[in-house]
Amino acid sequence: MAAVPPTAPLDRGGRQLRWLLVLGTGSALLLVTVVPLELMGKFHTCLFRHLTGYPCMFCGMTRAFVLMAHGDVAGAWHMSPLGVPLFLLLPVALGWGLAGLITGRRLLLRLPWRWAFAGLVVLVLANWLYRLSAGLK
Repeated sequence: MAAVPPTAPLDRGGRQLRWLLVLGTGSALLLVTVVPLELMGKFHTCLFRHLTGYPCMFCGMTRAFVLMAHGDVAGAWHMSPLGVPLFLLLPVALGWGLAGLITGRRLLLRLPWRWAFAGLVVLVLANWLYRLSAGLK
């Protein structure tokens, strides 16, 4: 199988994925920016938490994103330490997706994806252990 050049033209599927990335990250950024801080903590829709009484691996992530969007980095870090860097990746992903759509080219990242995925799993588990040990719900 031939290697794809890092700036090869986008095919139809590549354009659709770029649009999905741009619309998803753009929508997430817009949503967490317009959610008022007064709504924080009023809604808990986590089925895992409802059934077990413990937070799931991603509990607090939405609240951390909303706090970050409103400039409360310390509150976001307390809510979910992993939420802070993930929130900061949203504008990067949005820009990357827009750049691909505007140029019509693939902008491939040369990352060891298996190691990146394994690292993400470790970070998610560490974040969950932090939330469990801190008694956060």
